[in-house]
Amino acid sequence: MTETRRDRTPGTTNPLVQRAYDTAMFLTVIALPFSNFLMSQGAFLMLLAWALDRWKNGPLFRSRGWGFWQTQLTFWAVIALFAWLLIGQLWTTELQNGWTALRIKLPLLAFPLVLITGRWDFKRGMRVVSYTLALSIASACLAVLWTGYQSDSPLHAREWSPFISHIRFSLMIAFAWSWWFWIFVRQRARRAGLICLLLSLLGGWVIWKTASITGLLMVPLSGALVLWLEGLGGESPRIAQIRSGLRLLGLSTVLLICIGGWNLIPTPPAPSEMLQTTALGASYQHFPERCLRENGNPVWINVAWSELEASWNAISGVSFDGPDGRNQELKTTLIRFLTSKGLTKDAAGVHALSKGDIEHIEAGIPTVLELEHQGLRRRWDIIQFEIANWLDGGDPSGHSLVQRFAFLHAASYIYHSHPLLGVGTGDLKREFASAYVAIDSPLQLPFRLRAHNQYVTFLISGGPIALILWIAVLVSLHFTQATVPERRATLLFVLILGLSCLSEDTLETQAGVTFAGLFIGLFGRKTLEKPL
Repeated sequence: MTETRRDRTPGTTNPLVQRAYDTAMFLTVIALPFSNFLMSQGAFLMLLAWALDRWKNGPLFRSRGWGFWQTQLTFWAVIALFAWLLIGQLWTTELQNGWTALRIKLPLLAFPLVLITGRWDFKRGMRVVSYTLALSIASACLAVLWTGYQSDSPLHAREWSPFISHIRFSLMIAFAWSWWFWIFVRQRARRAGLICLLLSLLGGWVIWKTASITGLLMVPLSGALVLWLEGLGGESPRIAQIRSGLRLLGLSTVLLICIGGWNLIPTPPAPSEMLQTTALGASYQHFPERCLRENGNPVWINVAWSELEASWNAISGVSFDGPDGRNQELKTTLIRFLTSKGLTKDAAGVHALSKGDIEHIEAGIPTVLELEHQGLRRRWDIIQFEIANWLDGGDPSGHSLVQRFAFLHAASYIYHSHPLLGVGTGDLKREFASAYVAIDSPLQLPFRLRAHNQYVTFLISGGPIALILWIAVLVSLHFTQATVPERRATLLFVLILGLSCLSEDTLETQAGVTFAGLFIGLFGRKTLEKPL
């Protein structure tokens, strides 16, 4: 394709228009980790800047030949995806739900439309966004930590992120950190290093407190991508250092994965761990086929039911056969708590409990690890419990990891019933409800949720065409920005967004779709002029 003069974006930008775009980008990026309302205001300002752009610089096609539009692969992919979702309303039964889904996804259309077709200074815009993102994420981390430590009672991991979902927040932390890590590796500038260090400390602290597995995975993966991209080619001492760092990071990651995987392997109780009778002469009951452990101790062995019931009812007003404070079976909570303390499940074990222990069991706290561990350490305990409980045939409801398999099972049933066009843009909720009934899902009603996988969501709502178009949006970003350094930041964004869609419906919340739409628009713009 031959580039013509009309294909080039004008070398200068109207100062008023540029300030309007700068303000809109600044507000939107500041709002990302803080407020859905402010995100909406940022999007509104972006549309106003685009309208001002049209007034000052004329229609979209002025001074732009066909060559310019041929290069905007991301623009056309986004338009095609949104158009197909709109067409999906034709075979939707719940039209109102369809319009609601389209409204939620509007930022995925609006930001690329404005930022790819607008006339703004790319280099200045990237500088505004990169610094503002660092400021926004650092400020949000400080706010999260401050409010969390000011709380009078212990917070659940999710409660440490009061502004937006802790998963979406961790994606933003990972992207901001990796972007500035790449800038530091490339430039070795002191300012970039300080920003990267600040984001490492604050972001890592927040990821730990919010127990975000997503953030824990995204940060090292994006960091490894930076080292990989900057370490290709050349034999300079700097390249050698980068390669050594990449090897060390890879070795450490593999080692951690191996250790983690080893700890997740279910371990049935050994015969030597099974006792015969209690100190009072009662017989223990054992369930050696179950592998659940608490604090390393097998749960379902050495259980003396009669002694447990009599001794518990003697010291507590909460019935042994009734529910605890979390509406769980109290007897199960008692057994798990005793196991976590290394006590026998009999009268002696119950009498060894302190007053505080009894209150914790009555409240529904099943293990001392919940009291002793926090953040990601506690999240790892929960993952171990979820997997072992699932293998033991336990209820997956409310267990965020294993219940995802039930989500995907229902999604698979839906897809096989509508393999070509999907169920329609607005019928996901209804079809999931029907699918859970049809497959007799073990999930309890409040936990019968959607796929928690954006690729699967597109597949079952709009068929293979919707899935292909979404993948085309992601892939098209790789073929943009070929003439500017921000291509590396684009790849980091694609990695983080693409991987997040494997475990979350990233585009089904305002924070997620605004984050995705804004940076798809920023990085999806193809500039034909040389970088300033």
